[in-house]
Amino acid sequence: MRIFLVGLGNPGKEYHRTRHNIGQIFVDYLCGILGTKYVPGKGEYVFAEKDNLFMFKNLTYMNLSGVALKNIVEDFDINVSEELFVCHDDLDMIPYSVKVKYGGGSGGHKGVDSCIFHLETEDFFRVKFGIGKPAEGDPRDYVLSEMSNHELILYEESFKIAYEGLIIMLREGIGKGVTFINTNGKRCSDE
Repeated sequence: MRIFLVGLGNPGKEYHRTRHNIGQIFVDYLCGILGTKYVPGKGEYVFAEKDNLFMFKNLTYMNLSGVALKNIVEDFDINVSEELFVCHDDLDMIPYSVKVKYGGGSGGHKGVDSCIFHLETEDFFRVKFGIGKPAEGDPRDYVLSEMSNHELILYEESFKIAYEGLIIMLREGIGKGVTFINTNGKRCSDE
């Protein structure tokens, strides 16, 4: 079995620590744990690999994520409905929580919209990290605002749970890994 994790985000230093880039921050975390380094792909992406776990970051802007994702799927001959996991932020989830969802719409997430459009299907897994909604102000400003060191540390617990769940998937099947993440991922929240 293989798992392909695609962390969505915007390229460039100014976006690196923003909430919208939590999917890419997660795959960076995995690369750090696994001791792997990114190499350039054939298309608009970079990737790293270790023991049937493949990690990708798009080099396009978030709203064009699907362009990079289509390159990835074609270059690695990915079975989209069984092997692809798109990692992204979710405004409707409690901050620091994580869950895996299969299929369905984008929930208004422009990056996921782009992925669905370019893949021509909604049938793929998503690893969603909760960022919560701002109490006031424009959600667009909120998702593009930089996180503090303290916030990034708080996300590490959900990253660990997601990683452990992925290892369970590789060893015991997707169902068991998804159940592990969805059971434990709620407990990461600060509330």
